[in-house]
Amino acid sequence: MSYTGAILDSLPYIDKEYDDQATRERVLELIQEEMGRLSPPLMPKGTSMFKNNMILRKEYERVRSGNALPPFDIDRYKLEAPSGPDVAEDVDVWKRAADNAASQLEHQSMRMENLELLQNFGANAWKLSNYQKECLLANIEGSTRRYEEEGMHLNKERKYEQTEAGVKLRDLKECWFEGVRKCIEIQVANSQLHHEIASLEDQLRKPSQVSGK
Repeated sequence: MSYTGAILDSLPYIDKEYDDQATRERVLELIQEEMGRLSPPLMPKGTSMFKNNMILRKEYERVRSGNALPPFDIDRYKLEAPSGPDVAEDVDVWKRAADNAASQLEHQSMRMENLELLQNFGANAWKLSNYQKECLLANIEGSTRRYEEEGMHLNKERKYEQTEAGVKLRDLKECWFEGVRKCIEIQVANSQLHHEIASLEDQLRKPSQVSGK
């Protein structure tokens, strides 16, 4: 396996520090501490989204500000005759009522047409939609299996490489300990030699001092 750019020093198949309960608790504590410092993501303030569609822009601003969705208006679907004093002489009131009745009639006519279309073509459209969804599901399941197999092979390859690296690390660690041991032995032997040399020099100086007297 070839790595480009990133250098990873983590060997989860080799490093066993996380198996320790105290270490695991400390790691979880650090994660919770870091998550506590993170602020929740906010929707951007300055944006040019929906600048050409005021309806979508107003809805975006409502969601961004956290306001509740206004209740559904059902008054426009009511078909009521005008009422009130002097309503018989108010032309505008009757005109709005007539326009509302015409829109309600058109709405019911469209509903009838939709029901007829659904009755004639709904079953086949439903079957076609189910077939398309089944094909999409089959493609997704195939991709999922492929990615799972790739992930499994990748994990096997990673485990093999980390196991090989672990053997090399253990060998290098033993070589390092052996080198350190030899260095200590050399230092001890060197100190002993210095001590012996100093003792011999003292012995050589003592006869000279005696003969000088």
